[in-house]
Amino acid sequence: MFDALDERWWRAGSSLNWWDCALAEPPSWLPAPEPARAWLMRHPKPLTAALALIRSHRTCETSQLNALDPRLPGDARARLWMSMAACRLIDLGFPLRVDGRTAFGPHAAWMGVRLPVHREISPELPRLGLSAVEIADIGPGPLRGARQYDRHNLIATGLAVKARSDGWLTAGEAWCRFDRICADPLMGGGGPDLALIGERDLVCVELTASMGQTLEDKFRRWDRVLAHRACDRVSVVWLAAGRGPDNREILKRLGGLCDGRPRQHAADAADWMGRIACADGWEPEPGSPVADDAWMRRDMTRLGHVYGMPAAGDWRLPERLAGRWIG
Repeated sequence: MFDALDERWWRAGSSLNWWDCALAEPPSWLPAPEPARAWLMRHPKPLTAALALIRSHRTCETSQLNALDPRLPGDARARLWMSMAACRLIDLGFPLRVDGRTAFGPHAAWMGVRLPVHREISPELPRLGLSAVEIADIGPGPLRGARQYDRHNLIATGLAVKARSDGWLTAGEAWCRFDRICADPLMGGGGPDLALIGERDLVCVELTASMGQTLEDKFRRWDRVLAHRACDRVSVVWLAAGRGPDNREILKRLGGLCDGRPRQHAADAADWMGRIACADGWEPEPGSPVADDAWMRRDMTRLGHVYGMPAAGDWRLPERLAGRWIG
């Protein structure tokens, strides 16, 4: 599978070479929009699953998405990705090369995907046959690209794949907001890059590729979050994800800032790809977490009581939503 920590992909910088579906003409290797739209209408399950994961993780590579949800194809040339791009639902990204001979297209070494940065796709989804409930299930907020730090996001997605294989449930950056973690709107909308959800522990992951002046401020903010009454089972792991020999200094700095903070730990991101353990010996275990796929019925029951419809939780909901964990 694709390894976002492999330095050969980032010699020309930490960003991908993007085809922006809102600004650029469609390349010749994409299918025509009408056949692509017809294909997506016949395959709503992979469409909604793909949009939910891409929204959650910001930037993903196709083999990563396949590892997170086997219904999604790992091959960049698959009909799903080509059809989504033809309907302008995703942007496509390809690795840059320092010699300028960049491969651009599904035959490149690998392909990244993101929600369009310059286009909101929600109005298009009902025309593809998705219900309002299915669109809401993709995730809250506008369906467009945000916070595009390609190398950073792809490393976080790779860590989610590793954590899933070890038995954790995961939630990507778009879900990881302090106000959701604390169930308190006053805690604000920032948050970690990834959350590992276990039977007992909630491990929030912060990727760090530099030692700027804001690093200590981030630690102090986490001090306030961890002191919140809702965060008794929350811990934070700071992963050094810098490039080259400087990463050792980043890890050392993170370790120093974690000293005296018993629920904040440091580790090397590359080491975590092999084993989820921290430099101080802390090694969280997933236990046996249970995916909650009944959120809609619970919320419908609650709203039904408010509006005088106590049986609302028994209303028929789309079977396509059953048994799904969106992370």
